[in-house]
Order: sequence, then C-alpha cells, then structure tokens
Amino acid sequence: MTISRRSLFRWLVPSAAVGWLGGSRANAAEPLQHAQAVQGSESIAAAVENLKSLDGAGITGYALKHPYGRNTVGAKLNNFVTIEDFADADSASGDWSTAINAALKYAIKNDIHDVYGTGTYNISKPIIVEYLGNRGLNISISHLVANKNWQENTTLWDALPMIFIGDTDGNITGLNLRINMLNGAGKADGIRAKDNGFALCQLHIGDARNCIRVISNGEHTWPNGALQITGDFWTENWLGVHITRGTKGTTPISESWKINVKFVANNRYGGILLRGGSQYSQLTGDHDYNGRYLSIVQVDSLEGLSRGKIVSNGITRSEILMAYQTQGEAWLMLMESKDVSISQGTTSSFSKGQTLTVSGKSSIKRKILQVQRCGDNPSGTNYVDILHDFEGEPFAKIQALLGYCSGIYGSMLFTSFITAQNGFSGTTDGLRGMGIANSGTALSLYNRALSEEPVANFTADFVNFQKKLYMQAHLYEGIGTAQVIGRSSSEFTTLFTLQESPLDRYLQELNLYKVYIKTNFLGVAGEFLISLTADPAEKTPMVAQAVFWNQGAFAWRVSGYDFQVRQEATDQMQFVANILRV
Repeated sequence: MTISRRSLFRWLVPSAAVGWLGGSRANAAEPLQHAQAVQGSESIAAAVENLKSLDGAGITGYALKHPYGRNTVGAKLNNFVTIEDFADADSASGDWSTAINAALKYAIKNDIHDVYGTGTYNISKPIIVEYLGNRGLNISISHLVANKNWQENTTLWDALPMIFIGDTDGNITGLNLRINMLNGAGKADGIRAKDNGFALCQLHIGDARNCIRVISNGEHTWPNGALQITGDFWTENWLGVHITRGTKGTTPISESWKINVKFVANNRYGGILLRGGSQYSQLTGDHDYNGRYLSIVQVDSLEGLSRGKIVSNGITRSEILMAYQTQGEAWLMLMESKDVSISQGTTSSFSKGQTLTVSGKSSIKRKILQVQRCGDNPSGTNYVDILHDFEGEPFAKIQALLGYCSGIYGSMLFTSFITAQNGFSGTTDGLRGMGIANSGTALSLYNRALSEEPVANFTADFVNFQKKLYMQAHLYEGIGTAQVIGRSSSEFTTLFTLQESPLDRYLQELNLYKVYIKTNFLGVAGEFLISLTADPAEKTPMVAQAVFWNQGAFAWRVSGYDFQVRQEATDQMQFVANILRV
C-alpha cells in the first residue's frame, strides 16, 4: 500500500492535533484543545522514535511509478530500477526471467539509465537487451544462474544464451553490463549478439563458469566493434570468448575488441577463439590449462578439410574446430568429448598413421602424421589458450600482451604482435613473426613464419647468420672513402689512413685489410692487401701489396700509415676506396 506524506501525517497525528497545529494562538488557550495538542505532540515524538528504530522503514512506503516531488527520497529512488521492483509470481517460485526482462524494458522505455539486482537470480529463458540505441544503460547484477529447466545444448554452437543483446533497429552502444557471477549450468551460453548486435559497450563478467561460450557472436548483421570485455576468473566453461564476423547483413565485422580477463583457465576447447572479422583485437590477462579436450593433429594436407567439418578415423567422429597451416605444415584442432590432456592418463582418439575421412565425402582421405595433446611436452605446460584462427584471411593483426599464456596456435601468427610468458617456449615474443629469445649469452632472432630455428645469433664474440648474407645488387662495404685528385707528375695525395687496432684479434696477429680502389677512368682499378704493425722498430708500419690492378693510369705508395696516390692520365680523376678488415 502506498501512503502519501499527508496521509502518513494524519495517521500518526490525531485530527485535533492537526487542527491545533494549523489553528490560531487563541484556540490553543482552550483546555480541551491544549490537551489534544499535548497528545498530538506525544504521537509525533513516538513516530520519530519509531522511524529511528530498526523497524522504522516499515512505516513508510515507496512506489516505483509514483510522481514524488523534488528533493524527496522517492524522487531520488526513481532515478534507478531494481529487479525486485518487478518481482512477480514466477520470481516468487524461483524464476526471475520475466522480472529481469520487465525491469529492463521499463528502464529503457522511461529513459532510466541504471538497473540493479543484488541477489542471486535463477532464470529459465534469455534476458533480452534491445531497442536501447545509443542512450546508454548501466546494468549491475550480482549472480545470474541458468536453472535446471534450461534448454540443453548438443554442440559448442547451439546453446541458448542467458543474455541476448541486439535488435533490428540499429546498433546498441553505450551499454555497461556488470555481472559478478555467471553460471550457465553446463548448457547455456553466457552473452550473445543478435540482429544488429552491439558496439562501443563494456561487458564485465567477474566469475564465469559452466557456460558453453561465455561471450560470443557470429549471427550479427552489423559491425560489432570496439567492445571492452573484462573479468576476474573464467573457468570450467567450454570456451571463453568466441568472436568472428557475421554471415549476413552489412559488413558484420567484429574488430578491435579489447579483452582483459585476469585469469582464463581450464576451459574445455580454449580460452579465446579469434576468427576472420576479429582483426585488431587486443588481448591481455593470464591464460592457462585451456584446450584439454583438443587433439592437435598434423595431416599431410588441408585439401578438403576446413573448420566445422566432421572427420573420422573409422572409430571416432570429431568436429574440426580449427584447420590451419603454419611453417609449411598442415594442422587440425579436433574436438574430443573427453579430456585427452596428458595429465588425465587418457589418450587421444586419433593416432599417427591413421587415415581421416570427411563425413559425406569418402573421396577425401588425409593421412595423420603426428598427434599432440595438451601437457605432452617435457615440462607439461603446452596448452591451447588462444586459437588464432585466420586461415584464408589476408592478415590477423592481433595485439596480445599476456602476463602468462601456455600456447597460442593457428595461422597468420606472423601478422600479429604477441608478447606472452610461459613455461615451455623461449620465443614467445613475436613482432609480425619475428621471434626474439635471449639466453643471457646469446640473442637469437627467428622468422617464426618459416621455422623454429634461429636465423641469426648475437654473442659477445660474433654475429652468426644461419643462411646467406644476400646483398642483391647492393655493395658489400667496409670503410668507404672518396676523393677527386688532380694531375701531377710528382705530388702524392693521401687517399686514406689506417691505424693499427687490437680489436677482434685471436692472438697477436697483424691487422690485415683488403682494399679495393675504383676510378672513373676506363679500366683503372686496383686490389691490395695491406698489413699493419704497431712495432715501433718498424720503419714501414703499413705494407701494401698489389694483388691485381690495371697499371699505367696512377701510381701509389705507402708513407707510414698513409696510402697515397697520384695520377697523370687526366685533369681530374675520381678515386673510391672500399676498405675491409679481414
């Protein structure tokens, strides 16, 4: 029952007292009226004391739709909606689906921007956020749980979500959704886009567990980009985040998602699955122990194989979660119905030497070359945390800055920027495929698009390139010097000066240089071997020997550490020297 302020006052204070409070001073002199006034004052005092007590809130009332005046508690309360404001017979019996949907619809219709629910809400059907446009809405729910009557899923892709976001009017933006605990009861998706979906929103799921996919899209018909996803601990789901482009509509990309969950661990088919359309996503947080239900299978070719196809080895059928090529090899991620990680003591349903056939296409036969499982490396730390599924795409351009991540698998990794720490690979830093590792004595560079072997090693003693140093049509140069020297029959000009150096010696050998001299005069060039010594007893510390040269156009000599030339062939001759220490 709603009680107005005037009615409440009349109920607390006798009518005679009300009359006295509103009457003249003359009336107060009358004995009866005075007694009534005293009695009224006592009633007011009693009411004040009641309001101070723990039971005082029960004296007043509040109605959501009541038009309270300014500067009243009721007016303040009308600025937000609580789920309990819409409690109904279903919620009384333990199903809050209709109450939550009613609260959201009321808030959106009445331009109220905050909806709160501080309890644990079991639901039997999806919560739908729609027709919000760009007006913005803050939703905060403590615990949301799919109840025992939730529709069962059969695959990773067909679970009914607990929350749908989107409508046919346009893209929803400015939505801030916060759920402290999300529990899918082992058969519900968490949040999924529908119709035009949503963008420029923030979704925070503190603890997510027992969901099929915690957050996913792929059915949206409009770009769903620039979303911020945060969380605390996501575990025991089938998959954490799955983002991809929609299959119809107007450029339904999913670019630039920012995903930062503190710890994504122990999820059946991986932590995050990124596919075409999710380019430019940014990943942070920690990831581990994901993908334990995957068999990682190398095959002789991907011909006839792609994600979503069902393959069989004659005993077990499995769906291909990801088909990809890396470093010239073809790989499949096969979804198993059991935990096949090494720690479980089970085995993969697939083995080396078997033949895979594709359901309905008996002509496609692929040979299994090897099978890997999570935790089968020497340290037991290789898990499938991030699925970088961009096979057939021009690039991925994902940015991953991960505090801990056991494994990132997939195609086009060399187009992404990845920095991750883990326990089994030293080359977890990758800038567009350039891997970097440092043992403390050697810095190694890798081209991880091609191989896990380093292309170059740098130590205190040497730089080692594993392949040819290919300069194409460019010069291989040491110290270069150039001068224009005029005609002279007697005067020598210093072309270059060398100094003895103790650097890069093995023992006490002399410094030895190979010098190539070129000119602009037709056919005139020279090649010299020059040795140096620091022995003060030597009268000629620099000794040059002409290995091959064209004579007659210029003369040369050594003076101390100076190499000098003169020429009489032309008024001006250009000399260029390339000096290599050997």
